[in-house]
Amino acid sequence: MLRSFLLVILLTSTNGFQFMANFKVKPPADLEREAKMKARFGDKKLVVITGTSSGLGRKTAQALLRTGEYHVIGGVRDLDKMEIVAEVDGYDMNNFTPMQVELNSFESVHKFCDDIKDFKLSKPIDRLVCNAGIYQPTLPYAKWSADGHEQTMQVNYLSHFLMISELLDEMKT
Repeated sequence: MLRSFLLVILLTSTNGFQFMANFKVKPPADLEREAKMKARFGDKKLVVITGTSSGLGRKTAQALLRTGEYHVIGGVRDLDKMEIVAEVDGYDMNNFTPMQVELNSFESVHKFCDDIKDFKLSKPIDRLVCNAGIYQPTLPYAKWSADGHEQTMQVNYLSHFLMISELLDEMKT
């Protein structure tokens, strides 16, 4: 009788801590990464836009930055031009990060995606705007990319498809 009583008490007391099974303690490295991410982005959503140095990409970046709710990563071919555009348009450089990408080269697209992954830490990408493109209807001949594809096809489609493929997992929370 005493044995069964002790057995019941032991089993009951071990189940008493069952609620703690769902507690999750983050390792110090994760806490440090989260603190860096919070310092870099605050509560802002992260947006990646290609072609932010002109046209619709430029206007989209302006509109998003104006809301104060976003940190924009601008993928551009020419960083010097982007610096001038950012200064002229009055971009808040605390919320705008230009990064170089040459969509005419798959190697450059891979590097751009790796740079984004390093920069964003564990922050998910909220929006990916594949805007950059070229249109050269008056050329008398086709131009070819560094990877052997017709330039318009690579810049406007293939490189953006590669970028989406590389960053899709980074968009999931």
